[in-house]
Amino acid sequence: MSYEQLKVPDFGGSGLFKAVAVREKSLPDFVVYRPMNMNAAMQAERRGMFQTGEVKKEKLPVLIFCNGGCMDTSIGYENMLTDIASHGYVVVAVGQLQMYAQHEKDQPTNSSVVQHALDWICEQAANPASPYYNIIDTNKIAAAGHSCGGAQVLANAGDKHLKTYLILNAGMGKMTMADASAKSLKNLHGPILYLVGGKDDVAWQNAQTDYKAIKNIPVVLADNTKSGHGGTYEQPNGGDNSRMVRAWLDWQLKKKTEHEKLFIEGDLSTYSDWTITSKNFKK
Repeated sequence: MSYEQLKVPDFGGSGLFKAVAVREKSLPDFVVYRPMNMNAAMQAERRGMFQTGEVKKEKLPVLIFCNGGCMDTSIGYENMLTDIASHGYVVVAVGQLQMYAQHEKDQPTNSSVVQHALDWICEQAANPASPYYNIIDTNKIAAAGHSCGGAQVLANAGDKHLKTYLILNAGMGKMTMADASAKSLKNLHGPILYLVGGKDDVAWQNAQTDYKAIKNIPVVLADNTKSGHGGTYEQPNGGDNSRMVRAWLDWQLKKKTEHEKLFIEGDLSTYSDWTITSKNFKK
């Protein structure tokens, strides 16, 4: 076994492949949320497999996740991250695995954690001795962060491994935080989703400012108007915010074009109390 600890949060998620959270021996200060059976998840990723009986494999996309407060624990997001993993993703989240909440031990982290996670996942993909070898697709990596964690993502926006970004209840506006500022937006090179929680969300105005400032890449601003700054991440399966995050990942990393109706056309028929707007997408 490559891992030292294992946990099954939120009954393993809502996806076809129940997910686990593990502390890897080679990455002790992070949690990897992944399908329990990654090989089976790879087979299911091939479209049409269940209809045709084909046994082909599609490598799993990756999500790097940074926590609110730039803290070293993802326990407040484990319902969402487990659910995402159960739908065929490998998630690398900042902070040691916690079997139960230990908030008194939480410590802030540096924005270099994103680079550490990227280096590790790329090393695992290239190492025949790794359980992630021939499992993960390093050409399909996203980074997401909540609140201060969103700033950590933007601080690393120029990394060419990142294909898309998710800024959750965060935005730079005119502020500087976690080595990021409005200047960081110039380093973006892939589509970006901003997700906020209504005008009561302390990040709401900064996200609006960023949205207006971004000129050259596709950007979506989704507002769960009644959820506030904390979002729905601790709800079962991460709630509506998690569903929106997964739809974005499925669209950007798995090319599930049915989600264009949500993000480009603004079809919120399956969401309540949301608004959504987008720009810079090619028609």
